[in-house]
Order: sequence, then C-alpha cells, then structure tokens
Amino acid sequence: MLKSDSTIGILVDNKAPVKIYETLAIKHRLNLLFFTPNDINWTEKTTAGLYLSKHGWRQRERSYLPNVIYNRLYPQQEHIQSRLTLIKPAMKIFNHITQFDKWNIYEVLSQTSLALYLPKTYQYKKDILQQAVIEHKSIIIKPCKGYQGLGLLRIELLENNRYAIAYELDFPIVVPNQKLVIELIDLIMQPKSNIIQEYIALATINHNLFDIRALVQKARTGSWEVTAITSRLAYSNYFITNIYQQLKPTAVLLRINGFDVQSILTSVKEISMQTAIELEANIGHLAEISVDFGIDQAGKLWIIEVNGKPNKQIYQELDDPELVEKVYLSPLLYALYLNKPKIKRLQN
Repeated sequence: MLKSDSTIGILVDNKAPVKIYETLAIKHRLNLLFFTPNDINWTEKTTAGLYLSKHGWRQRERSYLPNVIYNRLYPQQEHIQSRLTLIKPAMKIFNHITQFDKWNIYEVLSQTSLALYLPKTYQYKKDILQQAVIEHKSIIIKPCKGYQGLGLLRIELLENNRYAIAYELDFPIVVPNQKLVIELIDLIMQPKSNIIQEYIALATINHNLFDIRALVQKARTGSWEVTAITSRLAYSNYFITNIYQQLKPTAVLLRINGFDVQSILTSVKEISMQTAIELEANIGHLAEISVDFGIDQAGKLWIIEVNGKPNKQIYQELDDPELVEKVYLSPLLYALYLNKPKIKRLQN
C-alpha cells in the first residue's frame, strides 16, 4: 500500500487519465492518487484508485486514504466530505464546495466592501420580478446552481410598453407588456432555485460582449494569488459569455475600448483576491475559485459570477504552456504545503 503521507489524493467523478497531470508528476516528482467516492472502503479506511507517479499511471486496488485530498467532485457530495473529515487521524480536504449557490454567494459578498461591485440581486418571487423589471428596465433570471448559461432568461422593458425576452442563448422575442406574460414566466420558473439579477450593459468589441475571468488559487505558500486573467469574447448577439467564440488577452480588449489597462487589471486582482478571502472565511476551506467580471461602458467592474470549480481546460486554448502548467500545478503545490508539519509551514 502507498504511504499516506507521500501522496496527494484527488477526489474525482471519474478516473480517466489526464495528460497534463502525467507531465506534472514527471517534472515535479509528484505522487497522485485519483479516486471516486465508490472507490472508498469506509471500514478499512482505504481506497482503490488510479495512481500516478513519475513512472506513469497504475491501477491500485487498495491504498491508504491520503492525508490531503483535493476535491474535484462536481457538484459536491457533502456527505462524502463529511464522512472523510470524521476519519481519524484527521485528513485535510480542500474545496469542500465546488458548485456555488449564487444567492448564498451574493448574501456573503453583499455584507462586505465588495457590495460595490455586485449587480442588485433578489431571490426569485413573482412580485419582485415585476418590481425589478420596472426599476432596472433589464434583468436576468438565473438558476442558483446553473451551468454554461443553461436556464437563463433575460427580460428587457422596451419604450413602447413591450417586453423583449431572450431565453438561454437565443434571439429575443418581443411580447406585449401584460400581466399574463409575467404569469407565464412565473409558471416556468422554480422560485427557490432561481435569482433575479439587474442586467448590466457591458462593454463590447464589435457588438460582442466580453468578460474578464480571474483565476485565484493557493500554491506552495498557502496564500491566495491571482494565477491568470483572461477574457472570453461572446458570440454575436449573445447576452452572456458562458458560451464564447474565443479566449483573448484581457489587456488587448481593454485597450481597444480605451480603458486604463493597468488600473483595471490591478483592480481585478485586488477584488478577486478579496472575494476568495471573504468566501473562504464564510463557506469553508477553499484553494481555488474563478471570478467573472463584467466591465460597463463607463469602465466600472462588476462581479457577475464566482465559480467553485474553475474550468482549467480553457487555458489550453492559449499559446502559453507555462500558464497552463501553473494553473494545474498550483493546487497540487498547496496540497504539498498542507502535507508539511505545521512547524515547517509556519517557518516558510
């Protein structure tokens, strides 16, 4: 069996080998154990799994549960993490929550100085929906735990007393401003599962929206740092950037719009770092998040969404192998940091 103190456990939905991890294991002499909840033997406190070292991949039928576990389950399975934390000696598990609830995130951040960067957001209710459309003229209804823009509904109040309604990623349809329209929308919504958010008119490139994504991670020092800042350029006429046509350098898009590049990038770093700190203080042990910003036409930043399991594959679209290595390696280095005796960690 593997020695538990020499291995980083990675809790996953499936154990398919990933090339980037193989490269990292060889280059940095890492021992990684990929395992699923079904692989755990709770009685013996062991697990089967796919073991990766500098010598390559091997299937292990029985291994000690590692001291440190990097949770990559999506959505999270809270009962699994809870059972693991009860095992003695205690294990260190980070990223307990991988699928954030948008309303919970808003509640946490709205009580901090970051409230300045949050679009006005409400728990979904039919009467609030009517009030929000009147107040903001344009709103979005989002699933609290959405994915890739699915389930999004945008409602815009037009000057001629009509609504423009766009569902998910389609072109909007124009309907009369009547009570019946709100009643129909309410029928298809699940109140406890949705939020209403003020729609921010964002800056564009040739009428295409773009966002700014900051990846915030912990690494070998145990402290938060911004690992990457990139932008997604949306398809024409799409009102969100979840489905995008191209990943672009943020500085290039900001410069095209005439924004102060250095000032905005500095603000992105500061705000995203503070977001990570506030969330970890309120929802549990985290080691990586991504913060999606919009920037309006006046140059103000808005926190549009925060993700608990950042999509690291998007960085492979860039011609930057060093960046790709950094975004995959950082949480592994953090796991090694957690594996050190506490005295050594304090000394570092």
